[in-house]
This record gives sequence, C-alpha cells and structure tokens, in this order.
Amino acid sequence: MTTIEKKSTKTRELVFKWIMFTSAILGMGMAASLFPLSANVLFVMIPSTYVLLFAKPVMFERLKLTTLLIPKFIMIFAALRFFNPQLLVDFLILMLIVNILEATFTDLLKHKKYYNAISGFVLAIGVIGLKGMWSYSAPVGNFYLVEGFNLTATICYIIAYTIWNWIFVTDEFSPAVALMHIGFLLAPIIGCISTLWMGAAGGFGMWMLLRSNTLAIGGWLQIGTKDWFEKEYHNDRFAKFIEKVQSTPVQIVLMIINIILIGIVLYYAIKGNYIGYTFPPLAAPQM
Repeated sequence: MTTIEKKSTKTRELVFKWIMFTSAILGMGMAASLFPLSANVLFVMIPSTYVLLFAKPVMFERLKLTTLLIPKFIMIFAALRFFNPQLLVDFLILMLIVNILEATFTDLLKHKKYYNAISGFVLAIGVIGLKGMWSYSAPVGNFYLVEGFNLTATICYIIAYTIWNWIFVTDEFSPAVALMHIGFLLAPIIGCISTLWMGAAGGFGMWMLLRSNTLAIGGWLQIGTKDWFEKEYHNDRFAKFIEKVQSTPVQIVLMIINIILIGIVLYYAIKGNYIGYTFPPLAAPQM
C-alpha cells in the first residue's frame, strides 16, 4: 500500500468513526430528551455519575458535567409533576447563561481570547430573547421547549451559539477533540430537523434540550475515553485548519457575525415586547 493510499484509508476511517460517534450521541440524546424517566436515567444520569466519581475529570470537565447532570435529576421530579415543570424550564434558561459565562471567563482569563469572549458575553445577553415552555401536548414523550420570539430568532441564536462554542473548544482542547466536538454541536441541530414532523412540539424549540443531553453524553464519553479520542481523532490537516481558524482576522469576523446574529434575536424580542419575566405558580397545572 502506497503512502497516499494509507493516508486515504486513515482519513476514511476517521470520517466513519466521527459518523459513528455523532450518531451515537444523537440517538441517545434524542431518547433521553423524549423519555426523561427512562432513557434520561440510562443514557445520561448513570454514566455521567460514574464518570464524575471514578474517571478523575479535570476541574473544568467536572464542573461542566455537574452543571449538566443536576438539572437531569430535577427533570425527573418535573416530569412526575411534583412541581410546575415551567419552573424547571426557567431554571434551565438561567443555567444556560451560567454555562456560557463559565466558558467565556475561561476564554477571557485563561486563554486571553478576547474576541470569542466578547461573543460569549453577547450570547449570554441574547438569552433574554429566548422563551421556554413545557410541552404538555407533545405527541411523544414529556419534555420542554426553548425558542426565540420567532423561528428566525431561534435559528440565529443556535448559529451564534454553535460558532462561539466551537471556537471555545479549539481554545480549551486539542484539535482532535475540536474535531469530535463538531459532532457534539451538529447532533442537536440534526435532532431538531428530524423532529420537525412533531410540529409545535418539536423542531428547533428542542435544540436546548437536545444540546444539553448530547453534551452530557458526549462529555462522559470524552472524559471516560479521552486518550482513545486523542489518538483516533488526530489529523494533521485538521490541526492546520484550526491554526487558521484561531488567527486574529478570522476571530474578528466570527465575533462580528455573532454580534449581528444576537442583534437579530434581541430585535425580535424588543419588537414583540417580550423582554420581562413572570413567575409561574409552584403547583403543576391540572392536565
């Protein structure tokens, strides 16, 4: 086998491994989203708890996985109607801000990546343009939806978050992990598209739920087998691509794109006079 053939074979194998990984977290993430009392426990809570206790994650990994795991426990009680599930939805929107700021301050203080940090702060502000509700009438499962004031705002927020988060990953982790995280970020978007048939109970309103589940699942997989991923996902050409992405001109352009996208989100929120908050009642509504 020639050198060119060996490189071609290695690239093909890498693509297939990436597809298998992305498909796995998408499938488990979809199941966990639609069935919080069963698949959520099996695919998210149990393995995440095991990894936190025995896999010795670094501080950032431990903090991130913990902030994803705690709401999963609370979601069980919400699904069982121990309290108004809307309270959980509002709490999760708040947790989205916390998670964004957590990564943003890491970018700012640890990596000195000021342009992506600006994107992160803008993204945290943009959360006020999102609204959430519990999907009582979903044709499948028992879960929540979070979306912008309209579909355009929702999609703009998703795109901005995806760009910002992937750039953060390229700062925090190796190129091999950055390649893997393309699957992390695409999986919930693919899941949204595949649930469009559910009408108002699916589509891009499911993005935040799918993102949290696929991130938790991908997280315990990454932490539990990090040496394997570092070896199997390494690619010299992709590493060179990361270097170009981290250049100052590219970082500035991406920051400007994110600011514009979040500006659109806030425009629709202000136009619809949506900005504000009303506390929901504690008791679950009668169904």
